[in-house]
Amino acid sequence: MKKRLLSGVLSVALGISSLACAGTVYAEDTEEQITLRIMSSIQTENEGSLEAAMADAYMEEHPNIKIEWIPVASNDLNAQIIALNSSNDLPDAFYMNTAFMPQAKSMGIVIDPTEYLGEDFLSNIDQSILDYGSIDGQLMVVPWFMIPIALIYRLDWAEENGIETIETMDDFVAAAQAFTNGEDRWGFALVGTQNSSGESRFSQFVKTFGVDEVTQNEDGTWSSDLTSDKYKEALQAFVDLDLEYGVVPPGATETGYPEAVNYFAQNQAGMIISGSNALGAIVSANPELDGKLGSVPMPSVERHATNLQVSGYSITTTCEYPQEMADFLMYMASDENALSFAEQTGRMPVSTTALQNEMFQTPAYQGFVDCIQYALPYPSYSGYAEVQDIMGESYNSMLSGTSIDDAMAQVETRITTLLEETPE
Repeated sequence: MKKRLLSGVLSVALGISSLACAGTVYAEDTEEQITLRIMSSIQTENEGSLEAAMADAYMEEHPNIKIEWIPVASNDLNAQIIALNSSNDLPDAFYMNTAFMPQAKSMGIVIDPTEYLGEDFLSNIDQSILDYGSIDGQLMVVPWFMIPIALIYRLDWAEENGIETIETMDDFVAAAQAFTNGEDRWGFALVGTQNSSGESRFSQFVKTFGVDEVTQNEDGTWSSDLTSDKYKEALQAFVDLDLEYGVVPPGATETGYPEAVNYFAQNQAGMIISGSNALGAIVSANPELDGKLGSVPMPSVERHATNLQVSGYSITTTCEYPQEMADFLMYMASDENALSFAEQTGRMPVSTTALQNEMFQTPAYQGFVDCIQYALPYPSYSGYAEVQDIMGESYNSMLSGTSIDDAMAQVETRITTLLEETPE
């Protein structure tokens, strides 16, 4: 995965700013000076400088527009938006965490940007990606990139052990055992923290067992598979990777995404469930792993499954300049900017033309491209974040010693109460 200097991002960005929405009259065509306030979790991450570089290049081309970043960590962003909505101080746009979409929709705080995007932009994005960024027919974000969830594995370790495919969950367990030496190398970097990082990965794991976390019934009520034998089987299988098979690095309950990536980058783990952005993080930490990574769709029990994690910014209902905001967001998503961003971060473009680039035909990306067909959109359930918290508590407590029966009893109590309190 080739690294580029930041100046390369700037030069690319400067060369393509005219591609977005040519011919439309905006505030920058007048002398009016405007500020676009954007709440960004990217600004708190390593990719923040790349995002800022795009904004700098855009502002140079549009001197009457000032883009003002409001950095907020991803795990804190949802709460910040709720608090700012209560105080009537929403930003003009904010980075949308996929799991927050149903709640944002119920709060009525974001617009459908379709009318500001134009047919050329929308027609170059696969409908499944647009559907993933929508709730009940409303597009919730201006799609910028996507991070499909798949299984990343050490291609060289698989070849050394004669492993030709990781298709089923049995294949996955066998590979994890083969990669583990019992001393300083483990088969699977399990993210066991009870937060969005751990819960999003566990969610994809249980979906392969056929578990549907919440489903809306014909009468408008909601039901859940979290009390089913399928979920019990999936939960036990997940924690058994640590408790039974010993293929997980020690301290699983305290292993978050950064720690898991570090295990992988330091040649101490051979597989990780993650988004495509982990490819960039791993190779950045250990360039010697470039060319040694492969990916496959999540190994199946009943089905393959993925969360596309269509990411981008949502334009709020309080934004005074939605067209100008949409123009900037489309600029960031243009093929040239998106490909440069993907090369350095592993965050994949959303446009059909960009996805045809040769970089996505490599073993490292192949599983992420293949898994797009297995996307299962988030349900339009406003309490979905709490559903994931219930799941997080179940695996985290079991990794800490809670029995399967006690964990399932707690799941049943919490999910039953939550669904009973949900209005139709």
